Amino acid sequence: MPLVRVLLLVSCLGLAACAATPAPQGLAMPAPHEARAASLLAGYLLGRGWTVALAEDRVVVAARGPERLELEPLLDATGLDRIIVWRSWPAVPGADPAALEALALELNANLNVGQFQAGAGELRFQSSLPFLDALEPRLLDAYLEHTGRVRLAVLRVQGERQLLVPVEGDSSGR
Repeated sequence: MPLVRVLLLVSCLGLAACAATPAPQGLAMPAPHEARAASLLAGYLLGRGWTVALAEDRVVVAARGPERLELEPLLDATGLDRIIVWRSWPAVPGADPAALEALALELNANLNVGQFQAGAGELRFQSSLPFLDALEPRLLDAYLEHTGRVRLAVLRVQGERQLLVPVEGDSSGR
């Protein structure tokens, strides 16, 4: 009888191991430690050619050429995690703050990709990337590319108004 119990126990352990959740792949975000997650993000972006700095321990400030962004991990040990991403584009010197604010409101009314805000001499765009436990690097790369392409939609809405500093690669014919 003891042999049957041992075999039954070994079988149950084997089945439990098969049913266990696989280990997360990618950047395992250590919920609820946002500062450590920000350091992981900073290291990843640094390896992808971004210049990075940590601000307030939890915010990654990154730049690559004319691109500027900030990322802040918000982690929940029992729920959905996300990375808040801000992109900002400088306004032309002397741009009318009211016109920049009107552009931000127009973008919010016409584009459903995030939230636009007029800031001190810049237009800011905020969106978020949700994930569970681990952030897949390919997903992060694709998401950052997506947020970068939002600039094309911004330029379409901006039209002939000259409110934002041109960035290399902007096409006026779009």
